[in-house]
Order: sequence, then structure tokens, then C-alpha cells
Amino acid sequence: MTKIVDMYRQLFGRSGTSKGSDIEMSEHGRLGGISTNQPFKFVDQPNYAIKLTESGNYIYIAYAPPGTAEATAGWKVMRLDVTSGLKIEYADSNVDFDNVATDLTALTYG
Repeated sequence: MTKIVDMYRQLFGRSGTSKGSDIEMSEHGRLGGISTNQPFKFVDQPNYAIKLTESGNYIYIAYAPPGTAEATAGWKVMRLDVTSGLKIEYADSNVDFDNVATDLTALTYG
């Protein structure tokens, strides 16, 4: 079994850590902090227009860049099936921004 201290030694070439904050800083410090105005674990802060529709046992979620008209094929659309747990399906069986959002229930999901 690999210990976190062993992984730390492989990654950073140190003889180990005597403080828990060393690993915290190596994991979080490069991605954000007070000086960068980014939260820790920063990945992305996308700005999307979002449309939600509920129908029966499905919740439809569509999102696109702001200003994209619903009739424009520039939306990523997914359907959440809540009948037994949670199943996520995408329109056209892909995650591309290539769908219209005028009637989310009329799209083909897979």
C-alpha cells in the first residue's frame, strides 16, 4: 500500500514532511490563493446562459455562451432521469454545443 508521504517524496523529492501544511500548500497553493484572487481548487468559472425544463420524470438542462438564441444550434443539452436514482443522458449522445434549446423534450437522448 502506498502512503501519502511516499507519494509526496516521489513528487517533490523531499525526505518527507513534518507539517501537515506542507502537503496542503503543495496541493492547493499553486492553484489559487489570496495573491491571485482565485479560490483554492480553482478549475473554471464559466459564464453560461442556462435553460431548465421539467417534464414527467425528467429534468432537462441546456447551457450555452451568453447571448446564444434558443433557436441557434449552440447549446449543450442533458437530460436527468430521476425514475430510479439519477441517470444523465446527453442530446445526440454527445457533449457538444450543437443543439437548439427551443424544445428540450423533442431532442434525441442517449
